[in-house]
Amino acid sequence: MMKTMLPAVAAVLFLLAGCATAPRYQKMLVVGDSLTACAPLPALGWNHDWGLAATARENDFVHRLHGQLKKHSPALRLAVDSIMYQDEMTGWVHLIPCDADLVVIQLSENYQGGISLEEYRDAYAQMIDELREGSPKTIVCLGPWKNTQLEPVIAEAAKSRNAIFVSLREIYDDPANHAASEGVYPKAGDFPGDRGMAAIARAILAAL
Repeated sequence: MMKTMLPAVAAVLFLLAGCATAPRYQKMLVVGDSLTACAPLPALGWNHDWGLAATARENDFVHRLHGQLKKHSPALRLAVDSIMYQDEMTGWVHLIPCDADLVVIQLSENYQGGISLEEYRDAYAQMIDELREGSPKTIVCLGPWKNTQLEPVIAEAAKSRNAIFVSLREIYDDPANHAASEGVYPKAGDFPGDRGMAAIARAILAAL
């Protein structure tokens, strides 16, 4: 009897240990582009202000992630913002000083060659430095959704600053994660739908 109980007891202790060590945060800042928050775009049939192309605010990756983290951090505050010039990777002075202890950076889709890839990498790393300055922070850098030329650039910038890099390549490569597969926003079909947004949130949680 005792021998059969031991594995069950061990499993319970393992789960309790996992709960005890789950990350806890006071404030989460998400700095992103249209995948994070998108103003209305009537030409795409989009009339909302959350992440394109989730069917509801609570279904985009930002609010899914926030909801999951609140299970361990009930008082977790959420801020969503962006930078002024995404093609040049500059214009984040309004985010400094940063009082969040968890920062998620989701920037890449609006880069069109305004600066070189090397300059983009260096600017990205500088933003990490300035966001981190002043207090301990966990910083997560998401790879691009479609703009794949920035995958190694962002990965290198994150690694150079001891930030967490989360690639979206496997999520993007599954057609089920695109809005087109859900049929709600056909003109924004190449953006993440609800399944894609959920997968992005899970990937971030797994990396924390």
